[in-house]
Amino acid sequence: MESKHVVLGTNKQTIYSAVAIHPGEILKEEIEARELAKTAVAKHLGIQPGHLSELFKGKRNISPAIALKLQMLLDIPAETWLGLQNLYDLTILRSMMVAAKPKAGTVARAAKKAVA
Repeated sequence: MESKHVVLGTNKQTIYSAVAIHPGEILKEEIEARELAKTAVAKHLGIQPGHLSELFKGKRNISPAIALKLQMLLDIPAETWLGLQNLYDLTILRSMMVAAKPKAGTVARAAKKAVA
């Protein structure tokens, strides 16, 4: 699923946000905005209230099964919840890969040593 809002830099490369928002945070805001009882939401989702709290804190992820139950409860498509989870996961992974990526000169020197 490709984002409808793509930001391109001056060199026409896609710019990705370094800010990762867990879908659990969005879910918490949605539940509070609708003034739903968290225990009732947990019961509807078939999970323990503690599990829901961990979801809010980003310690658990939204699974396809939870996404479908959220769709039935909140009338927000399951694809939206899964898309948010995917975007969060990709943002975190992208940040980790950028942080672990060696500088170009380091890679070139290592390649020359391997060939020599």
